[in-house]
Amino acid sequence: MKNLRISAQLIMLVAGLMAAFAIATVFQIRSASEALHTERYDMLRTQVEAGLSIMKSYDARAKAGEMTQEQAKAEAFKVLTAVTYEPNGYLFGMDYDVTMVFHPVQQQVGQAQRGQPDKTGKLFREELIEQARKGGGITEYFWEKPGNPTGPVFQKAAYSRVFEPWHIVVGTGVYVDDLQVKINAMIWKALLIGGTIALIGMFAAIYTIRGITKPLSSIHDAIEAVADENVTIDIPHTQMTNEVGQMAKATKSLQDKVRERHEMAARQAEQQRELESERSQNAEAQLAEARQQAHVVSTIGQSLALLADGDLTVRCADLGPKYAALRENFNDALARLEEAMARVNLKGNDIAISKEEIRRASSELAQRTERQAANLEETSAALDELTVAVRHTADGAREAAARVNSVSADTRQSDEVVTRAINAMSGIEQSSAEITEIIGVIDEIAFQTNLLALNAGVEAARAGESGKGFAVVAQEVRELAQRSAAAAKEIKDQIARSSQQVEQGVQLVGQAGEALKRISDQIAGANDIVSKISHSAQEQDTTLRSISTAMNQLDQATQQNAAMAEETTASAEVLANDTGDLLNLIRSFKTGQAGAGQPQYRMAS
Repeated sequence: MKNLRISAQLIMLVAGLMAAFAIATVFQIRSASEALHTERYDMLRTQVEAGLSIMKSYDARAKAGEMTQEQAKAEAFKVLTAVTYEPNGYLFGMDYDVTMVFHPVQQQVGQAQRGQPDKTGKLFREELIEQARKGGGITEYFWEKPGNPTGPVFQKAAYSRVFEPWHIVVGTGVYVDDLQVKINAMIWKALLIGGTIALIGMFAAIYTIRGITKPLSSIHDAIEAVADENVTIDIPHTQMTNEVGQMAKATKSLQDKVRERHEMAARQAEQQRELESERSQNAEAQLAEARQQAHVVSTIGQSLALLADGDLTVRCADLGPKYAALRENFNDALARLEEAMARVNLKGNDIAISKEEIRRASSELAQRTERQAANLEETSAALDELTVAVRHTADGAREAAARVNSVSADTRQSDEVVTRAINAMSGIEQSSAEITEIIGVIDEIAFQTNLLALNAGVEAARAGESGKGFAVVAQEVRELAQRSAAAAKEIKDQIARSSQQVEQGVQLVGQAGEALKRISDQIAGANDIVSKISHSAQEQDTTLRSISTAMNQLDQATQQNAAMAEETTASAEVLANDTGDLLNLIRSFKTGQAGAGQPQYRMAS
């Protein structure tokens, strides 16, 4: 398929579409034919089912007793014989022996028709019974039209179904040759329409294929011409908007690119010729430029050689018009350098004179600074010793004040202890008084208990023999009360003695507290005096420390000044030596000023 021409492929496509259309038409005609036959067969089945329903109704009436079975059959056969429908349709009935039981033609009723075929030899009646006993079906056969028994035969279709209660096959049939006429008409109509469409499609396909292949052939010829780099021909069909037009436009674009490539090749050849000419001119110009540059380099090299020897009076010779600015700049630079070196030489002489004065002044300053530093060092040492002595005094005063403060604190604590002791003694005295009152209450309780025990003994004696046990208990209670009273009296006497001793202790503690208070007052006075002494000593120590610090700082500053003076003297010496070296270096240059390079005095060693 890929190697076939486009026209052949399009013809095959059109032929395939026509074949598909023909196949679709055949299937459509067949479907229509089947639909017509199905419709006719359904009509036959409907008529038979209508006859069966009539027979069922009469059978039901016979079973209901309205009539006998024979009467029901006769009435049903009469009704079914009268049933007709178009075209030429009627119902008939046979038993299983192929004997006609009802028919519109009365002569056929009661006839045995077994073994009687149709005009083609087909035993269609036996097939009708067979189809009916299977549940109903269509039987096709050929028969002449009514009124023309010797005429031609036509296809006829019959539907049969059995009525089981009476064992009768009910059937009906119609001619179907009219269906074939309709089908044939449909076939001819489809062939006519299909042929017309096929002819029209063929002409349209040929026209369309020629409309595609002819422009493609023209474009193919144009592409071959462009491939041969022929850019003079006109590309056809560029005005078309379809794929052919796109191919034509692409070919036109390719032709334009080939034309541009030819033009570009021509321009490149022209540019190559111009480049060769320019290259030869540049080579000659570069050769002349190289000669001039060699002359310039040689002239400036000679001048720089003299300048390297220290000759500042040298000047550059003529370098030509192109390098005139370089010559002027070189000569101006040397002139300014010569002038500057002459001024530096003059100033160097002045610096040589000044540096001797600076060196002498620095030496004297260093000596005076050293003497001052020695004096300050001795003064600072004496002041440090005085500061240490005052510091010791202040430390002793602080220590004395601390001890006096400690004693004063101990005295205050002792005073507080005495006060608490007096308070404790007072509390003990009060507690003793309260205990005395409690013992009095106990003494009264013992008296009352003794009295109760006596009464209990009297009552026990009155009770006689039954109160003896109670009398013993009363006696024991009385003795216990007497012992309690004796113990309470003894405790009361001891508390009385203790109270006297506590009172004496309170008086003694009070006297000791007063003595301690007087001692505390005296210690407080001494503490104030020692505090003042300590404060004064601390102030003196602070003042002396400040003075000592200032002296130390002054000593350090003096030492630093002395070191700086020594450094200044050393720097002045180095400056003097550097100045001598600088003057020697300057004198190595030759300048145009007379005597500019001569020294004004001999440098000190």
